[in-house]
Amino acid sequence: TPSPPLQGPVSHRSAMDDSQTKWVRAHEAVRGAIGVLEEVAAALEQRRRTPLSEATVTAMVQLREHVQDQAQALELWAPPRAPTCLDRSGSGSGSLSALGAHAHAHAPCRRLSPAAPDPGGDEPKARSARDDGLRESLPALSPRAGEFPVGGAPSRPTVPEAAAAGKAQHWPLAAISAYIIDLDGTMYTPTGRIEGADTFYSYLAHQRIPHVFCSNTGAKGAPGVQAKLAKNGFMLQAAPVPAAHIYTAAQAQCDYMVERLPPQARVFVFAGGAEEVLSDSFWLKELRERDAPLVDSWNIRTRLSELEAKEWAAVASAHPHMQQVFVVLFSDGSIKGNVDPTTGEEGFADWSFDVIKKAAYLLSHGAEFICSAEDAFNPQPDAFPLPGPGMIAAMFRKLVYPLGKERFRVCGKGGREGATYLLERAIAMLRAQGHSGRREEILIVGDRFDTDIRAGVQAAIRTCLVESGCHCAALQKHYPADRAEFVASSVAELLPPSWYAHFRAVADLNRRTKSFAGAPGLQTWMLGQGNLVYQACHPSDSLVLQLRSYFYAKDVRKRGLISTEDAALGLAQLGLAPTTPRGGSATPRGGGGSRGVGGSVCSPRAADSHAVEDAAQRAA
Repeated sequence: TPSPPLQGPVSHRSAMDDSQTKWVRAHEAVRGAIGVLEEVAAALEQRRRTPLSEATVTAMVQLREHVQDQAQALELWAPPRAPTCLDRSGSGSGSLSALGAHAHAHAPCRRLSPAAPDPGGDEPKARSARDDGLRESLPALSPRAGEFPVGGAPSRPTVPEAAAAGKAQHWPLAAISAYIIDLDGTMYTPTGRIEGADTFYSYLAHQRIPHVFCSNTGAKGAPGVQAKLAKNGFMLQAAPVPAAHIYTAAQAQCDYMVERLPPQARVFVFAGGAEEVLSDSFWLKELRERDAPLVDSWNIRTRLSELEAKEWAAVASAHPHMQQVFVVLFSDGSIKGNVDPTTGEEGFADWSFDVIKKAAYLLSHGAEFICSAEDAFNPQPDAFPLPGPGMIAAMFRKLVYPLGKERFRVCGKGGREGATYLLERAIAMLRAQGHSGRREEILIVGDRFDTDIRAGVQAAIRTCLVESGCHCAALQKHYPADRAEFVASSVAELLPPSWYAHFRAVADLNRRTKSFAGAPGLQTWMLGQGNLVYQACHPSDSLVLQLRSYFYAKDVRKRGLISTEDAALGLAQLGLAPTTPRGGSATPRGGGGSRGVGGSVCSPRAADSHAVEDAAQRAA
């Protein structure tokens, strides 16, 4: 069943023609059909516990097969296939690497080897036999070491030469000639740049490969992203990343508003990420750059009284087919008080009950809700997630469901409007950089199934999930319609063999010279063990390394001893003992340590690694 038509008038300067609208609607209908198919399949699997007659089961099977055949004939659906794991951590032996074994256990993927034949010229039977063999235990795809010295720069072949070299080595991404790249969780985390992100960007820049950084942030535009990428710890190169290579969901949201909102519209704005007054807010600048006369005709408010909110709700009710009232969110979750241009008062600065109540007045009477993205949370360096715009949007969706569900506009990755206003714009930016725009040659890279991968599926481009941020390959089963074609541990694994060999050599050197003092704290390590929403928080270092780092930090006199108070504090950070009051004395659970002398605990140097591991397990 097709979705209802878009609510509100079509703007006089709308860039989305009827064919695009119909395609987006058709895609949404197919996504809904896929959901029905999944429910049918689940019902069939539960048949033994469900009192269904044989005739009902037969009808369900026939219905599923019929819809699948029709959708596949229209090239709108294809049977799910296992993703390709870009496993670069192996050494070329027959054993599975950590990433490969993890993905193999949860979502079997085709493991590619440099010795495998070129997939392009195989006959179907040979290809099937090859895939079956690759699923077993072929050597992992490993770079060729020693191609250039550590600290040196790889040669700069032209793009055709690089593509030819990739095909000769059967590099699975040899056919990719352009990239759309997520930022948070893909290129950096709250603590800084992800290992290999700078090398990946250097590869794109040196080879002049068209690329666009597409962020789902609603709190900043391209200049804000440029400023973030210029900070120490986040910098990708010495020169700033060009604005022509950056596009955010906030910019896409501005495009949508200028094209869809009529003159004299009433706009209730919640904004975050800008501490300036309203006239200097980034989103207002973006809107005025697009159409200043139209934007100046809008009644933009950041604070409404009870009486004004009810008056606006009445206006929304009076124009059900000609939308006049809009609730707009320019934020990554938090909001800040921008000065109201009408009253001069400070706008709402936090999600209080009063804010939610007044927004609910408008939305429950037909106002349209516009946001940049539906990311559920925003990560922090201390592993405690911050509420994201998706949590706010879900609250308001619950309020207006089901009659008002079509009045929600999501302009970022994963949203229906984002398919046109973000992804199509990013593809146009790739064309401006010299790319042909052929979708089968474009790869979107991101860390979330429900935003990055879904956006790629909507735009009919190729998709790659990186496990350096929020989601991992094991979660694919929870997003059956948003299938990743490739899976990698980080963007470093997207490098061709010669560049990857250089990256590994430098990374191994840095790792050997890394000090224990640079390791994260005990509490951060323990919080990462139980983090349910952010894959990047899961620490890779062992507890032994964390304990040694803590010990060396507390052993300021370098005597090989720490106090029992420090030992108890360490256990408290691990959640294994109560925090010791400042100045008091306490003994960790089980005594003052296995080798305590005079109120001190012996250094872990005095025990071998097995003994330390056993002690840590007993403490846990």
